[in-house]
Amino acid sequence: MFPTTRKAAVALAVVLSAGLALTGCSGSAPAAPAAGQSSQATVDLLPKDDALAALVPDSVRSKGTLVFATDATAPPNQFIDTDGKTIIGNEVDFANQIGSILGLKVEWVNTSFDSIIAGLQAGRYDLSISGFRDTKEREKLVDFVTYAKAGPQIFTKAENKDKFKTLDDVCGHSFAVQSATVQESVAEEQSKKCTAGGKQAIDIRVFKTQTDQIQAVSSGQVEAGAQNAPNNSYLATQTNGALIGVGDAFAEGPWGMPIPKETGLTKAIHGATEKLLASPQYKDILKKWGVEVQAIDKSVINGAIS
Repeated sequence: MFPTTRKAAVALAVVLSAGLALTGCSGSAPAAPAAGQSSQATVDLLPKDDALAALVPDSVRSKGTLVFATDATAPPNQFIDTDGKTIIGNEVDFANQIGSILGLKVEWVNTSFDSIIAGLQAGRYDLSISGFRDTKEREKLVDFVTYAKAGPQIFTKAENKDKFKTLDDVCGHSFAVQSATVQESVAEEQSKKCTAGGKQAIDIRVFKTQTDQIQAVSSGQVEAGAQNAPNNSYLATQTNGALIGVGDAFAEGPWGMPIPKETGLTKAIHGATEKLLASPQYKDILKKWGVEVQAIDKSVINGAIS
């Protein structure tokens, strides 16, 4: 995402402790993967597809690598393993499969989510996989190749589970979102609805990383927040139910890998993603990380619905 990897990767350490606090700020030790989600569990890599590999632009093929940017603070999609440096997660497994299909080594740059697209436009890396919603606005800047779907969901302390069931319940309360995400824009729109209906506006608190966002809710600094529903399921597992997702997911849409338009890489990535989706490995990876709900049947280029 940036030209260099951050010296201290921000890892989510969602280990329940006294007072329902979470450990895990920048530079802290990351939580171990939950049962059934160990980084030791492997899914066999798909073999190289020569026809698809031939679609890779010379500028990428000559260096032999695909450089992915990601914000490794969003388990189980991508986060730092217990060694303090290795990025793991279901999206990492997807990327490794795509690299294998195209005969390329995968490399990672770990950076903040809100700077990824600008970094892609600046040519700092080849593409990204980081829970990006494919939107029409973003498609003006980069191409997207879809590989999954998801929608945000409210999360809060278990003791507040009956207090925040819908977005309407958030009116007049503090609400944590990550910067430059769909949840931030949804919260802004909902706040307008609150005031238009005679209720108080939402006190929207914007955080740079999911780690900080979750920490704010856990500590009681913020009453509730929103992140993608599969992330909430993982969060509940890692906190023994102290923090949970509540209500239905909203604004579900396609997730895609953003790719600079001018590099000519989009067609190769799309072909490799289609091959992955048609393979047993795709669902094996989703099952490994407990995010089967994110499965899609077909990958498309620029499939935004809004």
